[in-house]
Amino acid sequence: MKNVYFASSLMWDAPPREIVRMAVKYDVGGIELWAQQAETQNMDLIRLKDLTEEAGLSLVVHAKSWDLNFAALNRAIREASVKEIKDSIDIAYFLDAKEVTVHPPRYTLREDEKARDRAYESIREFTTYAVQKGITVSMEIMEHIPKEMAVSPEEMRSIVRDMDRQVSYTVDLAHCLTEEEFWENIDIMGKVSKVHVTNKSGKKLHTPLADGDFHFENIFPRLCSMGLPMVIEGFEEGDKYSVLIQNLEYIKWLKEKNYEKENSGDFSYISNPGSCRLQF
Repeated sequence: MKNVYFASSLMWDAPPREIVRMAVKYDVGGIELWAQQAETQNMDLIRLKDLTEEAGLSLVVHAKSWDLNFAALNRAIREASVKEIKDSIDIAYFLDAKEVTVHPPRYTLREDEKARDRAYESIREFTTYAVQKGITVSMEIMEHIPKEMAVSPEEMRSIVRDMDRQVSYTVDLAHCLTEEEFWENIDIMGKVSKVHVTNKSGKKLHTPLADGDFHFENIFPRLCSMGLPMVIEGFEEGDKYSVLIQNLEYIKWLKEKNYEKENSGDFSYISNPGSCRLQF
């Protein structure tokens, strides 16, 4: 499952040893480390770096995003948000991770060009900082909710502008209204470095892969054929890691089913419903 990664936020309370152990057990290709988790949990990044290198795992860093808005009308909030993203880039640099995922900002009051200008200036600042450290910023297209600034390729390009040459993009399945939108976003953006995968049920986002509006069983083989890394997302506290295990077992089952598709055996998969309201 080398094209499959998972977000460390699915093991929010776990130390590096447990996170890497899970990755090795399921033979995934890498981990997307949430910078906010690393800070909140005072994670031992030296230990994480050593363990991932020993296991041959790739690392991607997800920049801090909760509570931030780098297009905010308030200058102090805007500047603090850029600083937090730069701190996330520093974490990636320390870990030898080559990519940092960044959420676009939100409108403070209304949709206007001045807000998009502020977004662009911030993107230019932290992207230039990342390039100097040999790291690529991957801008993520967000879900369709009020005040989100980039929920489509067109809106993303309206804030990235000439920095498009410097950045890549992340497309999130659960942020799309339809499967068609998902494939169109990948095709239109062109420089897609990875996809985030969970399902959705109506307005409930980030449900398990097997539970929701999307037929992930059909999506999965097409993603595999494209060679795109897919990151399983979500959030879970505690030490059960049930959401992550459920999704990993489901993907393992899908791989086995695709490998044995010429057989007519009865493949069945039973899952438990769940969801997460945080933004990923």
